[in-house]
Amino acid sequence: MKKNKFQYWFDNQMASGTGALVRLLFIVTAIAVFGVGLLVYAIFNRDAGYANGVFTALLHIMDPGTMAEDGDGSVFYIVFMLVVCFIGILLTSTLTGIICNAIDDRVQELRRGKSIVVEQNHVVVLGTDNGIYTIVSELIEANLNQKREALVIMDDKIPKDEMDEHIRQRFPDTKTTRVICRSGSICDLNDLAVCSIDTCRSVIINVDDDFLTIKSILAVTKLIKESGNKNCYITAVIRDEHNIQAAEIAGEGYAEILSFRDAMSRIIAHTSRHAGLSAVYTELFDYDGSEFYIEEHPEVVGQPMFELNRYFPVSIVAGMRKPDGQILINPDPQTVLEAGDRLILFAEDDGVSTPAAEPAAVDQTAVLTKHVPEDPLTNDILILGYSSNIPLILGEEDHYVANGSLVTIAIPEDQAEHYEELNALSFENIKLQVLVTDIYDRDELEKLLRNDNTLVLVLADAEDGMTDEDAEMKDAKILMVLLQLKYLAGKGHRMKVTSEVLRSENEELAEITEVNDFVIGRNISSLLLAQISQYRELKEIFHELLTEEGSEIYVRPAKHYIRTERPVNIYTAGYAAAIRQEVLIGYRKYDPETDSYTIISNPPKDTMVEWGDEDCFIVIAED
Repeated sequence: MKKNKFQYWFDNQMASGTGALVRLLFIVTAIAVFGVGLLVYAIFNRDAGYANGVFTALLHIMDPGTMAEDGDGSVFYIVFMLVVCFIGILLTSTLTGIICNAIDDRVQELRRGKSIVVEQNHVVVLGTDNGIYTIVSELIEANLNQKREALVIMDDKIPKDEMDEHIRQRFPDTKTTRVICRSGSICDLNDLAVCSIDTCRSVIINVDDDFLTIKSILAVTKLIKESGNKNCYITAVIRDEHNIQAAEIAGEGYAEILSFRDAMSRIIAHTSRHAGLSAVYTELFDYDGSEFYIEEHPEVVGQPMFELNRYFPVSIVAGMRKPDGQILINPDPQTVLEAGDRLILFAEDDGVSTPAAEPAAVDQTAVLTKHVPEDPLTNDILILGYSSNIPLILGEEDHYVANGSLVTIAIPEDQAEHYEELNALSFENIKLQVLVTDIYDRDELEKLLRNDNTLVLVLADAEDGMTDEDAEMKDAKILMVLLQLKYLAGKGHRMKVTSEVLRSENEELAEITEVNDFVIGRNISSLLLAQISQYRELKEIFHELLTEEGSEIYVRPAKHYIRTERPVNIYTAGYAAAIRQEVLIGYRKYDPETDSYTIISNPPKDTMVEWGDEDCFIVIAED
């Protein structure tokens, strides 16, 4: 029984970790030193004293080389000390092994990404779903004006060392940003504590699954409340609008919830009619080029909205923020900037928007005051592939097309289950035709291109929880369709193609197919997550621009605003838009030699441009 108890005690000590083993080894060593010292004192050299015996034992246990000085002793003394040296070697090697194992365990723990992050004012990204590289790229760009910033990424899908390798391969130089990877569940409180939520600036939840996103919001919110980090907030995307309220309840005011399924549908619809519009959205939402800033400029207090842009030579006044936090994008032209109001500026960087002492002159004779409504779209529309966003896209298109316009939806056999669902759709102006056919076959595609100038939308269904492999396969099918359309365009078929791409990594491949424009919905979501994680106020601006209420981004003919075929500066063009309660943020210039368009956003306002009938203004305006 006693033997079993000792064995049980010993097993518990061995399983108690490095500290317990070192303590046990120290006790055994102390017993050995004092025990051997007593024997040396009692048997071999009583005159030298007990302390000398202990010191002799300690030297032999710690250093076997001390045996070299034992040659003058008796054979029994030498044999005894040899045994002591063997005990010392056993104890020392055991200690060395314990220390080596402890170091190895620590290294393995670091490789597993379980060590706590000791940073201040950092950004935490939870989840490595599609879009992570866009988020990392944007945050690196955003931190360029800082000396030292940290970005912490946590996920449990891939090991920490693999995450590190992927980041190093994609971003060999992270500039002023340290990218720190950790492994763990994004919903587990203990794992999340490793990321130091109590000292971070913001948390981005980058997960494709709404339920996992909401669970992660709950966990992070609990940590924020417990830590008292009142400056921290969460930014997350919800795919299904039915889950928005649940996400907001989970966030308890600490979360900025983005839901852009409806917005992405409008972006696709608008882009199909205006080539290059997706580049405008990317310019608005990324850190490369101009971004939105909120700044106070008391120098222009008292000026009406339609005059404000004449004071700023290198930035665009898009609206204002009232002292109570109300965001006004593209307000009434007569709205006056009051003391305490802050301007919403579209500029290259913060601090560059210095107003002039006097407003710039404009060419009033070039400005058209009579509003010319846009003509309804008369082109046929061909949609290739199924997407759950089709009802939303066609609902948006229905506002702009002429009555009786034909929209053909062609889906492959593996998506035939959606035939009845699509065939049941009904619109005011659109006449709908749904076909099940092989959209990857060139001959079948050619039959669908019955008329010239057909607008072609190539769509993919971004399902919740979709893996990277699934997205790659869907993109591969999209690229197959685009290559076939490129061949048909070379045969003389005139069409304008807008394609959806699921993974931003496939953007360059899509460009090879010479598509007129393509939209990467997840990429836009990632850009927005990165921006709002830096400036929480931007959420209201983007919400205004991406929802049906209020102002949106439009591409409209320049000839409806100013007299064409004469040089006019951007001040004048902006004034022509401002008096109609619109904000000019750029323009699209047509090149007849190459039959292509160039998008220019936030141009210097003293630039002189000769506008043609095919050129367009890019404006923030109400529908």
